[in-house]
Amino acid sequence: MVMPISYNIVISLILERYALGENMARMTSQTGVRDELLHAGVRLLDDHGPDALQTRKVAAAAGTSTMAVYTHFGGMRGLIAAIAEEGLRQFDVALTVPQTADPVADLLAIGTAYRRYAIERPHMYRLMFGSTSAHGINVPARDVLTLKVAEIEHQHPSFAHVVRAVHRCLLAGRFATALGADDDTAIVATAAQFWSQIHGFVMLELAGFYGDRGAAVEPVLAAMTVNLLVALGDSPERAQCSLRAEQTQKNTLGRAT
Repeated sequence: MVMPISYNIVISLILERYALGENMARMTSQTGVRDELLHAGVRLLDDHGPDALQTRKVAAAAGTSTMAVYTHFGGMRGLIAAIAEEGLRQFDVALTVPQTADPVADLLAIGTAYRRYAIERPHMYRLMFGSTSAHGINVPARDVLTLKVAEIEHQHPSFAHVVRAVHRCLLAGRFATALGADDDTAIVATAAQFWSQIHGFVMLELAGFYGDRGAAVEPVLAAMTVNLLVALGDSPERAQCSLRAEQTQKNTLGRAT
């Protein structure tokens, strides 16, 4: 015999489902507010620079209250850190380039993508790497030289692109190191040399020391890169060949887009 379900049990089940739906809707709404604040902050930074990162301006651009900044980020310091993290996430995407049979050409392609991101988004680039602050708030730097390759993959995905490309160059015999092609210390230190080179170049370019329209790319950046490639063990001929291959690929992709 089937026992009838009591009225109270039915009402209780309905209320529980309603409460669950309300909680889920509230959580979705709160996530939406956080995302809107983050995206508004990114837009303000890109369009107007770090001075635009003010609580009222960000809240207004997101269509919410200033209290939401404190609710979701604990204040502007937390929001600015989140903006820099979002910039790094987008930087990681920007550095994802097609892989070819030439690891050196691929390393150079990453450098080209690196410079493009910095030139197109100078305010974000400076904030990400601590060369500018927003109202005295700096994004903290993190030491990469003490990390293993696997740790860099997890903690610094944008730098990991350079690390992977350098590792491929070592395995292919294009670079030489006394520690061996699979030694984490050698891989990371070599990758850091390329990072230092491209970062230094783009910072000087952004500051106006190299003019505009990429006038210094060939006489300064390309020449400096070939010198580094040769110093690491590549032959001048193969380095120049990889440079031409990367330029051809860049021109081909440029026409395709």
